[in-house]
Amino acid sequence: MSDDKINKISFFETLTLAAGFTIGSGIITLTGIGIAFTGKSISLAFLVTAILFLIAVRPLVLLSSVLPRTSAAYTYSKELIGNKVGGFFAYIYFAGRITIAIFGISFAQYLASLIPALNDPLLLKFIGISVLSLFFIINLFGIKCAAKIQNILFVLLMIGLLTYVIFGVPKAAPIDFGDGTFFTGGFKGFYTAVSLLFFALGGSYIITDFAPSIKNPSKTIPKVVVFVTLGVCLLYMLIGFVASGVLPLEKAAGMPLSVSAGVIFPIPALKIVFIVGGALGALVTTLNSSFVWYSNSLIEPCVDGWFPKLFTLKNKYNVPYILMTVFYLFGLIPILFDIDLTILSKIAVGLTIFSLIIPMAGILKIDEKYPEEWKKSGFEKKYSLRKRKIMLFVTYIILATQVIYLLQSNPPLSNLIIGVYVLIVIIYLNRHNTHNDRLNNNC
Repeated sequence: MSDDKINKISFFETLTLAAGFTIGSGIITLTGIGIAFTGKSISLAFLVTAILFLIAVRPLVLLSSVLPRTSAAYTYSKELIGNKVGGFFAYIYFAGRITIAIFGISFAQYLASLIPALNDPLLLKFIGISVLSLFFIINLFGIKCAAKIQNILFVLLMIGLLTYVIFGVPKAAPIDFGDGTFFTGGFKGFYTAVSLLFFALGGSYIITDFAPSIKNPSKTIPKVVVFVTLGVCLLYMLIGFVASGVLPLEKAAGMPLSVSAGVIFPIPALKIVFIVGGALGALVTTLNSSFVWYSNSLIEPCVDGWFPKLFTLKNKYNVPYILMTVFYLFGLIPILFDIDLTILSKIAVGLTIFSLIIPMAGILKIDEKYPEEWKKSGFEKKYSLRKRKIMLFVTYIILATQVIYLLQSNPPLSNLIIGVYVLIVIIYLNRHNTHNDRLNNNC
C-alpha cells in the first residue's frame, strides 16, 4: 500500500474533522444572542438554519464530488469561472482568516471563569498564546496527526455538551406556545437569529478543501456534510431548548451557556465537566481544525502566484509550514496588542460570506470545462443546466438574505472596513494583470 493511501483520512476522521469545524465557540456564545432575538423559538431557528444551509451548500458539495481538489473553493473559482475570480476569492478568503485570533483568547477567558486567579490580563495573554502555539505545533506534524488529536478532543467535547443536555432537559420549563415566549422579535427577529446561527451550524462544507486527502471523497463528503449538519442541529436544538427553558428569558437573552450551566448542574464538578469538555472543547476543536483548513484552502493560490512562492514550502509531513506560520501570526498579533476581537470577528464573518458566494457559480460550467469527469460522476442526467441554474438561484437567495441580515447587525466600522478592503482588491486585480496573463498561458 502506498504512503498516499495510508495518509488518507477515514470516514470517521472526516466526520470528526467536520464536526470540529461545525461545533465551535458559536454554540457557547451565540445561543444566548439568538434567544435575545427570538426567545424560545431558538430551537426552531437551529432547524431552519440547518435546512437552509444544506440547500445553499449543494453546489459546492456537488462540485467536490465531481472534482476533488485541494483549495477546492479557490480552484473552482479559478478553473470554472475565471483566473481573476480565483484571485479575488483568494484575497477575500485570506483576510477573513483573522478569526483564528478569537479562539486562543476565548479559551483563556473561559478557563479564567473556572479558575478566577487566572483572570489577570498578562495571564490571559499567556494562556491564549500557549493554546494557540500548542495547536500550531500539533498541526505542523500533518493532517493525520491533527485528525487523531481531533478524535480525542471530539469525544471530550461531546461528553461536555451531552452532560449539559442530559441534566438540563428535565429542568427546562415545558413548551407552551401561548405564553408569549416564542417569536418574541417577530419574523425579523427570528430570521436574524437564523442568519446569526448560519455560520455557527454550517461548518461541515469546509471538508471540501480536504477532498484529495479523504478516502473515497465523492461518497464520503456528501454523507459527512448531511450527517454532521443534521446531527449537530439536533444537539443544538436540545441545547437551545435547555438554555431558553431553565432561566427566565430576560436572564438567558444575550448570555453564554456558562450562565445557564450554573442553574443546571447540582454539583460544581459537573459544571467543570461542561466548561472543560463543552466550552473549552468547542474552542480547541475549532482551533485545531482551523490551522489545517486555512492552509489547505490557500496552498493552490500560493502555487499560482497570488501570494509569495515561499508560502508553498512544505516540511516532511507535507505541511506548508510557512503559510501555517502566517496564520499563527494572525492569531498571535491581536492577542499581543489587545486588538478589539469583536470588530475583528464581525469583519471576518462578512468576508467569509463573500468568499462562500464566489465559487458556487462554477456549478454552471462543470459540464463544459470537465465533460469527462461530469459524465463519470453520474450527475449528468440528474442535474441538467436548467436544474443547476435553479439550484444556484436558490443558493444565492439564501446567502443574500444572510448577508443582508448579518450586515445590518454589524458595527458601521466593520462594514466600512469590509467595503474598503473589497474595493482595494478589485482595483488591484483590474490594474495588475501579471498573474492573470501567466495563468492564462499555463491553462
